[in-house]
Amino acid sequence: MLALLVSILAVLVSLGSLGVSYASSRRSHMPVLQFMWESGQGRGEPKWWLVNVGTGPATNIVVAQTERTSLTRGLNGEQWFNPVLVPSIPVGGRLALTWLGGTMGLECGLGASYTDAEKYFYTTKCGHDVSMFFVGLHLPRWPLLKLNGSKAVKTWWGVGDLSGPRWSAVSERHIRRRRWLPARFGISRRLGGWADPVLSYQPR
Repeated sequence: MLALLVSILAVLVSLGSLGVSYASSRRSHMPVLQFMWESGQGRGEPKWWLVNVGTGPATNIVVAQTERTSLTRGLNGEQWFNPVLVPSIPVGGRLALTWLGGTMGLECGLGASYTDAEKYFYTTKCGHDVSMFFVGLHLPRWPLLKLNGSKAVKTWWGVGDLSGPRWSAVSERHIRRRRWLPARFGISRRLGGWADPVLSYQPR
């Protein structure tokens, strides 16, 4: 009996060590994107920047806008629009969000969804000069490729003036959430797989 208990304890310790090692490995290459406002101060036009302050590269980055953000997990009544796909950002790198202009975005919320090297999702939301970082996808899951002959997400080099109509507006009611997925991961935990609701995207 004692030998059995010792064996069970050894297995539990091994599983705990494996879990700690896995979490440490994930954190060692976890991207964290932050929105930064640069006023220019005589050195150029004011603009928004997206800065990677994490420990790994950020890929598959989609930047979007909302009229307001709750700065919490999930969509929570938010409507996101104007999704733009931008290039990957390495550790310590930054990207100018030139299409937002010098004042666009100051009176609304900004959000970015992105993945790490293992295709796990992360989300950053920004509103009223406050940024919040979340594990999982807490913005809409727009298809990155063409759907029915057109693209829901524009590419950063093809975005011009934002004074025209919004595109690809999506709210909570447009998204099918997998009920079995823990709420802390939002709409999806990983790019692809069972939790990926790309095929359920229906813009209205």
